[in-house]
Amino acid sequence: MTARGWIGLLGLVVWAATAVVPAQVSAATNGYTLEDIKLNSAGALVDICTVEPTNAHYPAALGFCYGFFEGAIRYHQAISGANANKHLVCAPAGTTRLQGVEEFVSFMAENPQYESEASIDAVIRALMARWPCSDAN
Repeated sequence: MTARGWIGLLGLVVWAATAVVPAQVSAATNGYTLEDIKLNSAGALVDICTVEPTNAHYPAALGFCYGFFEGAIRYHQAISGANANKHLVCAPAGTTRLQGVEEFVSFMAENPQYESEASIDAVIRALMARWPCSDAN
């Protein structure tokens, strides 16, 4: 398959995945607004990641959400390096970004005390709670 074909296929997969997230997750925050894009708190990220498909900003919000999670995971990988002892999150092979977003939103709904902390801290906290590393890691 050509690079153009792969890009088209990837676009289709991302589009299909964005249709699923809001239907599967919900949060107890005040809802999405453009102010959330400033990302002043983890609660703002929850609002962005749970925006309703009927919202005019839905595609941008979901792209922002998935991009943030991709960056968070890449950051975690960069600071962990090759040394597995430094890993904070040990998600099983094949874990998707969508699963990470769902875990984050569920964690935040159960732990609203973290809504005011930095988004990156809350994401890593939520993923650590779901996929902790064993003592061997």
